[in-house]
Amino acid sequence: MERLQTLWEFLRTSFWFVPSLMVVGAVGLMVVTLVAERPMTEVGPSTPWYLFVGNPADARAVLSTVLSSMITMASLVFSITMVVLTLAADQFGPRLIRSFMANPQTQFVLGTFVMTIMYCLLVFPVVDLRKVEKPLPHVSVSIALGLTIISTGLLVLFLHSLARSIVSETVIERVGNELDELLDEMAPLGVSGPAETADPSLLPADLEERAAFLGPRRSGYVQAIQFAALAAAATRADVLIVLYFRAGHYVVPGAREMAVYPGERLDEALAAEIRDAIITGVHRTSVQDPDFSLRHLDEIADRALSRAVNDPYTAVAVIDRLSASLCKLMGRALPGGVFRDARGVLRVACTHPTYAGLIEAGFNQIRQNGAGMPIIVLHLLEAIGRIAEHVRLPAQHAALSEQAQVIMEAARGSVSDSFDRGKIEERYLAVQKILDRVAARSGRMDTSNYRPPRPDEQDRRLRL
Repeated sequence: MERLQTLWEFLRTSFWFVPSLMVVGAVGLMVVTLVAERPMTEVGPSTPWYLFVGNPADARAVLSTVLSSMITMASLVFSITMVVLTLAADQFGPRLIRSFMANPQTQFVLGTFVMTIMYCLLVFPVVDLRKVEKPLPHVSVSIALGLTIISTGLLVLFLHSLARSIVSETVIERVGNELDELLDEMAPLGVSGPAETADPSLLPADLEERAAFLGPRRSGYVQAIQFAALAAAATRADVLIVLYFRAGHYVVPGAREMAVYPGERLDEALAAEIRDAIITGVHRTSVQDPDFSLRHLDEIADRALSRAVNDPYTAVAVIDRLSASLCKLMGRALPGGVFRDARGVLRVACTHPTYAGLIEAGFNQIRQNGAGMPIIVLHLLEAIGRIAEHVRLPAQHAALSEQAQVIMEAARGSVSDSFDRGKIEERYLAVQKILDRVAARSGRMDTSNYRPPRPDEQDRRLRL
């Protein structure tokens, strides 16, 4: 399933997939229309009004005109698309291009133009197969004219959609929706409770001495990990597999990225199974990586806060949308990175995302770039207060409290105006009251499986 999800992520963010499907549809449509018009050997009262009627020369002339017009329109559409993508890359960052390419409206419009061109090219040489020079109904020509009318209407829709797609709020909402879709795939906390985490105490004490280490087959970003396949392979070989990375991390061959315990049971077949379960690529994906969309939102805000752009209101929009997704995160159970077999024996342990890590990924860069801007600091604190109302676990509360304190400390050292500092202090105190009220609701806070983080666990890529 993980490999299929990664493949689908690649296909849905490409410009060629939908147009290719529609080209195949053009071939099937050509065959159907030619079969449908073959019995039509004369024009009569029963001939529908919407069918083109004419001799083969007229039909070829119409198809030739339609074909040349559609090629011109398609060239215009592709040129406009490239210009908009260039502007979007400059304004929002090159990594946001995939979000524009994944827009189904753009893909469908481009596919319709390509489909119409391909249909006309296929029909043009066979339009006179009936070998009759008198006027006849031509279903194929009528379909070509209909596709042209649809393409013209879609051109207007495409220009409207393209103009809206480069508005910052639209881009922010699209990226935020991707993050929400990933969070929706996680189990609600009320159903499953916190997942078992890959605590170092779960691992054998002599792991470093007895384990055999290996690296992935190729370098790149980990796009997905097939945990079910890893657990099955570990069960068959009666070993423990430890991964010192997770989806979104960059790995290289030959590094000590994976451990098999005990090492003497590692053979070439097992190593091949382990490497096959690690899907790597040039780009990160959102399949198992909650950091992915968070960092896309950060990139929009960081560019807006740069001196070259100086657009704090776009950064404010990012903070607001980010708070909505983090509110949803508070009610979701993060994967714990622990996988056991049917007997309860630990088979796979993996580095896993944490609430603190995700909150830091969402706020750190915005705080670092906007610490001297009161409007950014105030909205960051407001977002933390909004998120705090949805806290369910002590780990979530601790992460938000720490983030609020760090934001306040950065503002004290960067904001020079006393009036602005006073407003920030007021907002900080209001946030602290919310956090204290939430902490007091201990009856509503699930404390099972909670362990306060140790200082050596601050590195999010901790060696388990």
